[in-house]
Amino acid sequence: MKHWKKNFFTALLFLFSFMVHASDFKFVVWGDSQFHNEQTFERVVRETELLKPALVLHVGDMIHGYTYDPEVARREWDYFREQIRPLTAPFYPTPGNHDVTTPEIEPVYGEIWGKDRYYYSFNHQDAHFIVLDVFYKGNFNTIVEEQMAWLKKDLEQNKNASHIFLSLHAPLHLDDKYDWKVVHNILRRYPVRAVFTGHSHIYDYRQKDGIDYFCLNSSGEMRIYSHLLGHSHHFLAVSVMGEKVHYAVIADEGIFPADAVPPGTYKRASRYLMDEQTILIPDPAKGPVETEVKIPLKNRTDETRSYTLSWQTRDYRWRFDPWGINCTLEPGEEKNFAFLAIGPRGKFFRDQLPRLEVSSPYSNKDGWETTLSYDYRLFSPPETRAKPLREDLKIDGRMDELVWNTVPAVTDFYVDTKGTTTTEKTIVKVLYDKDNLYLGIWGEEPNPAGLSAYAYGDVPLVFGDDDFEFFLDTNRDLKTFYRLMVNPKRVTLSSGPKGLYSFKFLVQVDVAEAGWSAEFKIPFEELKAPPPKEGDIWGFNIRRHRQQSRLSESDWSRMRRFPYQPAYFGLLRFD
Repeated sequence: MKHWKKNFFTALLFLFSFMVHASDFKFVVWGDSQFHNEQTFERVVRETELLKPALVLHVGDMIHGYTYDPEVARREWDYFREQIRPLTAPFYPTPGNHDVTTPEIEPVYGEIWGKDRYYYSFNHQDAHFIVLDVFYKGNFNTIVEEQMAWLKKDLEQNKNASHIFLSLHAPLHLDDKYDWKVVHNILRRYPVRAVFTGHSHIYDYRQKDGIDYFCLNSSGEMRIYSHLLGHSHHFLAVSVMGEKVHYAVIADEGIFPADAVPPGTYKRASRYLMDEQTILIPDPAKGPVETEVKIPLKNRTDETRSYTLSWQTRDYRWRFDPWGINCTLEPGEEKNFAFLAIGPRGKFFRDQLPRLEVSSPYSNKDGWETTLSYDYRLFSPPETRAKPLREDLKIDGRMDELVWNTVPAVTDFYVDTKGTTTTEKTIVKVLYDKDNLYLGIWGEEPNPAGLSAYAYGDVPLVFGDDDFEFFLDTNRDLKTFYRLMVNPKRVTLSSGPKGLYSFKFLVQVDVAEAGWSAEFKIPFEELKAPPPKEGDIWGFNIRRHRQQSRLSESDWSRMRRFPYQPAYFGLLRFD
């Protein structure tokens, strides 16, 4: 109750401040967006417009970027500008790594926002704003010498400003590898009131020598969620009133003062919350479900905590015994809870299946209260089969050998968790022998000449091109996996439990009139896996990027963009 009272009075105070002090002004600061949660970001835009601020500052990572293709970047910027169209206030961008990460798309940022908008400054009334590019010309997470010299000169020229505000994308003040003390000691000589950053997809506020440091996240992807634990979608409303500056953090859970979350709280969040988990059940499309599910629950904190486990569904043909459980666990204690899940026959997309909500009360040392929660979701993984290969297979990328015609195909690819399928077809088949796994994939492409294949360098960003990607959880631990991808020019990127390029494979590609295809040959020895036997099952997933489509990313079993979710992989069964 105390939590909501504080939110209510904070909201009244903040909204009242917008109606007085006509000579002063208010502005809004947005964190990362990147198209991760488009509806959330578009709501942030609408709510910001309702406040009618004098200006809006974005700390960077506005688009997905990470591409070598300027046309892809231009299309993404067009879409971002459409997203912020409702905004009537002047908009000031900050370059983020997603926005300028390659030499090919860095100039596009200048096309869109102006060649003078990489690092720049501007005034509003008596206040001065400075925007830095900490990824300038490929120099990541640093303020290059040229820019530092400019910063010092700009600060000196504006030393008489009533307030100075700084925006940069990466929170260098939280980076142990960067000596922020040098920069801070420069800033403290001037009337710098706040430094706004993003990048880490957290909320963090701290103050040093009268300078307020923020790390913000408006709609960037997160594994866990609770504002009071530093993980939320939010934006910052700043009210400049004479010599004072006031902040209101507007989050999904309410409106908070800046210091409601103590510094560094985000580091403790994993003790209280877990990433979304899955509960594997039989496929309801094949018949009614009646199965026992067991849920492990562990108190990872150093305090006694109470929990409620309750089933949530919009379809009450699903029943559970029991529907919920209340329990208390001592520090470090772990228990398993069993439920009987009963459901109807039918086709259910991921978001349509019930979920078990695990919730617990939480209050911080300042008396702010909330309810923490995370989910276990019922999940019926899609399944495909690998057929044994008893003849030689030429790896040329074409999938034209007759043996491929005998193998069952994966054909359904989804752009969201609601069952929205792609318009262009993708076909995937799997073979194996005693030594190797063979993956064949073909993707329909109406305009093969427009395929994006620009990736290069020691760590080529293949996922920023048109590509095919595979994920292999060979021991089905739902944690570790191998990832391999290829673009139309046969540039690859791979990783495994031991890091980038830690296993070898052969791949060939072929580009034809109606699309493009690839064939992979992967030795089991490289995967540190024994040759599969009939009936063995691996975790398996497939992803495709089509850069000529706005919804460029599709999965066989839909998961978030990054970090990947092996709990949502499908199944590969060996015949």
